[in-house]
Amino acid sequence: MKRWLAFALLLPSLLSAQARERPVVRVPPPSGFRVFFITDMEGMASVVFNREIISGFEGERYRGTDSPDYWRFYRELFTREINAAIAGARRGGARSFVVNEGHGGNLFANLLPWDLDTAALLVRGYPKPMIMTSGLDSSADAVMFIGAHANAGTPGVIAHTYAFDRFTVNGRVLNETGINALVAGEYGVPVVLVSGDDEVVRQAREQLGDRVVTVTTKIALGRSSAITHSPAVVRQMLRDSAAVAVQRALRGEFRPFTMDRPYQVEFVVRRSFTPAILAAVDTVATRWNLERAGGGGERTYRYTAHDARDIALLLDAIELAVLR
Repeated sequence: MKRWLAFALLLPSLLSAQARERPVVRVPPPSGFRVFFITDMEGMASVVFNREIISGFEGERYRGTDSPDYWRFYRELFTREINAAIAGARRGGARSFVVNEGHGGNLFANLLPWDLDTAALLVRGYPKPMIMTSGLDSSADAVMFIGAHANAGTPGVIAHTYAFDRFTVNGRVLNETGINALVAGEYGVPVVLVSGDDEVVRQAREQLGDRVVTVTTKIALGRSSAITHSPAVVRQMLRDSAAVAVQRALRGEFRPFTMDRPYQVEFVVRRSFTPAILAAVDTVATRWNLERAGGGGERTYRYTAHDARDIALLLDAIELAVLR
């Protein structure tokens, strides 16, 4: 049934002249209930500063803001949090696991592959066609966000939304969780768990509904401070909550996140970007035929998308321009 739903949702874009040809990303078929993990570092236990999750290898403008000693240590904690979520999902009845490393620091290569649960398939590195949802398809049964962060301009720890100060779909503000949940929804896959600080947990419930299972890793006191649980405590919370989320998913308690199509997308590029980065984004906007609005230091663009995967491809193009 889910695969028929995914096809029905995809059909309008297949018929549309505006639909873009997407690279085919295939992962081996699952051996049982599959959980797709979208992972980030800002929402991890104890993280409060960028220097804890930035390697210095991302580009010239990041050097001097990083701390390799911190980063190496938090890479290990990152991997252990994901393993805890996998262990919990397995206890709940999942048998297949795909992990997409969604943290842009070190160009999406922070998780330690040699320490990752051996049952998991790993999607890492950059560029990858749809960033956080590369590797996701209708073979997944559930999505979990591990270490998620709050929306740009909100009082969460290291809160941001990709390269934007604001991102809306059909007039509704979405954070990174919401954007990627929309992509998953078109495959018929629900989001069943979100972990991160109390602000992203609040946003997840607002966007996805009260059914979603959440793990509050810390209470934000501002962009760079928090009251945080011990990493060991958070790992136990993830194990327990992931098990519950899978059990509830097996009972059919979750529904995919959807919105009316076509999608009216509007976003404001970060005002803090240098002129060179803004010019690179302008080049992407021209190539994608985006409508430009706003003047002075503001870059506002509008765009009509016929499916969420097209939005993800656009985000990838903008991320590539920004990271270069």
